[in-house]
Amino acid sequence: MNKWNIASKIAGGLTAGIVLYNAHDVGKKTSAEHIKHSSAERLTDIYMRSRRMEDLNETTSKLKDFYFRSNADWNLPDKFNAVTGYISGAFKQMASDVIPAILATGALLSKKGAKWFGAGLGIYAIKYLICDVLDFGRPNHLKSH
Repeated sequence: MNKWNIASKIAGGLTAGIVLYNAHDVGKKTSAEHIKHSSAERLTDIYMRSRRMEDLNETTSKLKDFYFRSNADWNLPDKFNAVTGYISGAFKQMASDVIPAILATGALLSKKGAKWFGAGLGIYAIKYLICDVLDFGRPNHLKSH
């Protein structure tokens, strides 16, 4: 194995690690957002029902307060929302990073074409640096004419 194939496999491994890390991080953030949003929707409806009184009965008021508190403490729906939020966030990020993921997989698994996939990773890294990090080549919609 020559030095270009070794360098390509190292670059492919690093890129695969970065893609997986980004997917995991976005999945965690989306999961937290999904939990908060779903809990807010669920608890708002329950809260409104617990505040509505047909009469001034103290027992009914206490039962409605107990009903709201027990639903607010029930975290089983939050666990389902966490899983669905994580999966959707991670897969959306993986779809966003499909080009470096394919290039990294090719660099890691290919025997004869690893150097070409490594070259593709290098070109993609330069494009990413120029376009996404330094923000050149994109229209500036904030600029007044």
